[in-house]
Amino acid sequence: MKKAELVKYFKSRYPAVDEGGGVWFFTLKDDEIGYLGMCPKLRQTSTYNRVAAQVVMCPRWFEELTGAIFQSGRGSYLFTKGDGNLLFDVVGEVTDVHLAQLTDMAFDWFNQCCTEEVIRPELLRKYEIYNRPGGWQFTHIIACVLKGDAEKLRGYLDAFKRGDRMEFIPIIQQEYFERAIPLAEKYRSGELVSPVQF
Repeated sequence: MKKAELVKYFKSRYPAVDEGGGVWFFTLKDDEIGYLGMCPKLRQTSTYNRVAAQVVMCPRWFEELTGAIFQSGRGSYLFTKGDGNLLFDVVGEVTDVHLAQLTDMAFDWFNQCCTEEVIRPELLRKYEIYNRPGGWQFTHIIACVLKGDAEKLRGYLDAFKRGDRMEFIPIIQQEYFERAIPLAEKYRSGELVSPVQF
């Protein structure tokens, strides 16, 4: 199987986005439970074929908070798994059966990530530390909201107003905190209830 055949297989089954440079991203799941996206890869060597994928996911409640606070489409995911983590090697020709196996692995990972036992430590870890790069800081803000920690969010907002970005990455904007604070107050008062206690 060639890369073009891999892309054709997934395009015939799932919504696809061409991200350029021959990279395709497929939406495997987008429903009331959550979102699961995958970028499948095929690497051929002289002895085996490696079937791999980068996968991303977020529960629906997480995606809704992302939209409310950051007012953007996808881009902040609760969990991601890079190319080196979801893979297997095939001796011989890669077939549709192998691509179905890769898809099953992605769905199994999604279902595992949807459990409170997995989400709780992830949110706690990202709530306690904010100054890590990338998507970490988006999840930190959401964790502060779910925790009802309006004070921490106000501290960030006050710092931004003074011109101190506190090691937040450049795409984090002041208005994110302005939108997050009222939501955090609702979680603290009990008007809204966090889907995960951490």
